[in-house]
Amino acid sequence: MEQIPFILRPWISLYRATPKIYIPGTDVDIAFSLRSAVLFSILRISFRYALYSLGWPVGSRDTFFTSACMASFCHSTLMLPALASILLSQKYVPSGKLQPSPQWYQDATHAAMGFCTGYMIYDSIMGYVVETWQPGVGPVLSGDDWTYLGHHILTTLYMVSARWKKAGHMSAMILMFNGEFSAPIMNLHLMMEKALTQDCCKGIAWLPTLFAYNEQFFSLLYLVCRVAVSPFVIGYVTYDLLFTKRGRRDVPLWLSISWMPMCWGVQFGSIPWIMTCIETLKQGSVFNGVGENAEL
Repeated sequence: MEQIPFILRPWISLYRATPKIYIPGTDVDIAFSLRSAVLFSILRISFRYALYSLGWPVGSRDTFFTSACMASFCHSTLMLPALASILLSQKYVPSGKLQPSPQWYQDATHAAMGFCTGYMIYDSIMGYVVETWQPGVGPVLSGDDWTYLGHHILTTLYMVSARWKKAGHMSAMILMFNGEFSAPIMNLHLMMEKALTQDCCKGIAWLPTLFAYNEQFFSLLYLVCRVAVSPFVIGYVTYDLLFTKRGRRDVPLWLSISWMPMCWGVQFGSIPWIMTCIETLKQGSVFNGVGENAEL
């Protein structure tokens, strides 16, 4: 009898304990995702009011953004150990079928992907409807907002369709793992960047130095994930789905083709961040402590 990895046990228990609501015409449960979306909404609002209590400006875009980063930090730090455990529990085949795996593995997969779907639902509503809403106008989105909203929609469609077809789930999870690997450090970077501009944080003497070192570490980690690792991960997923008999047999070709813009779009969409990280490593942080442009 296979031993269930310890780290997956709470995920499996929570997923099994959640009453199921299925997407019409499928056996894909959406209730766990909705439950997760509510959880993240509560977290985001709680973080926002915690920042208010620390002196951050009420109703400010910086405060909204930082509370969103804090919620995102929670999402990625919870997801990464679960994804790693799931991916290491079975033979890695991007196009592989879900059903031959043990029931606990199937439930863990649904829980992790449902949890991530819940995050996408929550962030789409909170970040791009509620917090951008203007009375008499509706949500007002920038070009970047539309890009992130599109990412959320496409990612959700990828995960839901993989669960619907009960195949290709590993391709989604390996892309999620690689994409989320730098997310905790990235969110710390973004939170500290905003904190450095706040009057209530200007008396924290160690914050600029911590930001500078974190910025260097984040830039290096992001480049490793997006330049050294990501093209090979996406390339192998593409090869397995489109160019192997097993891949074309287990995942409908039309579905695999529809996943390709989602796979490669994120990679090409990360180019601006890649360039920023390269410049950061070349020049150092603009804040105290690191690089040729830093103050001595």
